[in-house]
Amino acid sequence: MRSSTADGRMRMNSNETSRAIWMDTPLANLASESARMAGVGDPNDAGWTWTLPSQYPDLIPLGGGIPDAPTIPTEQFREALNAVLDEEADDAMVYGGWTGFDGLREVMADRQNRIEGLDLDADNFIIHNGSSAAMDNIAKGFINQGDVVIVEGPSFSGIVETIQAYLAEVVEVPIDDDGISLEAVASAIAEAESAGKTVKMIYTIPDYHNPTGVTMSDSRRRALLDLCAVHRVLLVEDGAYSELYFDDAPPRSMYALSDGYGVMRVGSFSKVAATGLRIGWVQARHEITSALTKVRYDMGTSPILLRAMARYLKTGHLETHVAEMRDLYTLKCRTLCDSLEEHCAQYVRFTRPEGGFFLWLECIGASASEVRLAAAEEGLIFPSGSTFFHDPDKARDKYLRLAFSSASVEQMRQVGPRLASTFRKVVD
Repeated sequence: MRSSTADGRMRMNSNETSRAIWMDTPLANLASESARMAGVGDPNDAGWTWTLPSQYPDLIPLGGGIPDAPTIPTEQFREALNAVLDEEADDAMVYGGWTGFDGLREVMADRQNRIEGLDLDADNFIIHNGSSAAMDNIAKGFINQGDVVIVEGPSFSGIVETIQAYLAEVVEVPIDDDGISLEAVASAIAEAESAGKTVKMIYTIPDYHNPTGVTMSDSRRRALLDLCAVHRVLLVEDGAYSELYFDDAPPRSMYALSDGYGVMRVGSFSKVAATGLRIGWVQARHEITSALTKVRYDMGTSPILLRAMARYLKTGHLETHVAEMRDLYTLKCRTLCDSLEEHCAQYVRFTRPEGGFFLWLECIGASASEVRLAAAEEGLIFPSGSTFFHDPDKARDKYLRLAFSSASVEQMRQVGPRLASTFRKVVD
């Protein structure tokens, strides 16, 4: 008979052989095409980071679009969560379904009706784990491999990468002071159609654009809707920053202008409340939301959070919070712009945004990548503008994006002197 020791050795040898086989198998050989496009299996780092090493004692975070931490309504949301656990625990502790908690969708519909004078109901909304998951649902429902999707260049890279993951052909078009370039969109559509390709959709951030801060004009919105209708191109508008205006509200959404025909709107509570809530949504006509539920398989988002958010919204606290945030972000942005104009006028060009979280800088006399690296030594952390371009040929090394949402007002005052010191080191 074979001894137990011999059996153990055979199992050990078998394990070692299996391990050796897997160690010699490149991950890229197993990954999907979309994963390989994202860099899986590439020996180079395909990702990016906005964090750089710095010995500066007082770092100023200008990287991510994160709401002002001290003002997040933590206690009010805690009360809502506790009430859900005390009064609705049985329903809150089970799967929530594909569309999300009906009570929250009803409150969201009522709120959006007040904001834009619409006639929405709960079935116009599907709730997701943030707006990126909402875009993933849209992509899964409408994008076929090889479809052309037009995006702004620059744009929010997270959404663009989501679109690319469905093997779409992403085409970048420029953005100007009135929003996405209509001439460039028309040209991209014509070129694709002449090549026999299907232009499936356009993704745009019309209000306080990320990263440029631009707001699309009303006339541009109407012209874009007409162009999309003629060519049967779906329009996805991202309203993440729409409520965070400084003085006047932005023009009406393209969803409102079109009564939702041909338009899907994605939104989120991340920017107006807290990113950790992870509550986003698709707003669309009933036939669209119905189609999207057919390709959703994740059993929905957290019923506890959705029920708590519904309670929070019903109190009216969010309206008060958003109004306070508008005032705060207005002050932060003005302070930052004043500081840059006083200390860096010879080094940067920019247009003051009318809302949102971001200031888009054009560097004068130095490359953005050099400035970004040198700025870390001055305690300034922010991304290069090239991060927000999908097409590397269009990612000119001359732009920086500064987020003014999370750092304090006093820190905003310090940005100008520190960035001026940075430019002097790079230029001189």
